[in-house]
Amino acid sequence: MFLPVALAATVLAGCGGGKRNGTETAAVDTAARAADSAARAATTGPQRVANVMIGKRLGAENRIAEPTFQFVPEDTVYVSAEVQGAPAQGTLTARWLAQNGKTLDSTAQPLTAGATRHKEFHLAQPAGWKPGTYLVTLYLNGDSVDAKTFAVRK
Repeated sequence: MFLPVALAATVLAGCGGGKRNGTETAAVDTAARAADSAARAATTGPQRVANVMIGKRLGAENRIAEPTFQFVPEDTVYVSAEVQGAPAQGTLTARWLAQNGKTLDSTAQPLTAGATRHKEFHLAQPAGWKPGTYLVTLYLNGDSVDAKTFAVRK
């Protein structure tokens, strides 16, 4: 009677005990390495733009707090973009186009080491937006990197 109980205890200990902790530890280590790698990638390598969002309101760190592509004439339209890569001098520009292709505004922000990584641009029309479709294009050092289309409805 002692032998079957001892054998069962040995099998259970060998099957689950050690491997589960090792697997969980490996998963935690992998997640930590992935997070470290993502953080390193955001601050090294060539300068680039990521996480471009458009919306009605900004939140902390110049991030969009109320994302949308639908606006009403009285709204201010916000665009937020994260600049990643090695800190270097440069310029991020937003060019706002009306539905007929006419440039409504073009604004540039300098990129410098130590500055916030999230840049924001915004535009409102004093007399209100006319209903239709608009386009905002972002340029990093003169090269187009992203564009967002948005609609204004009555």
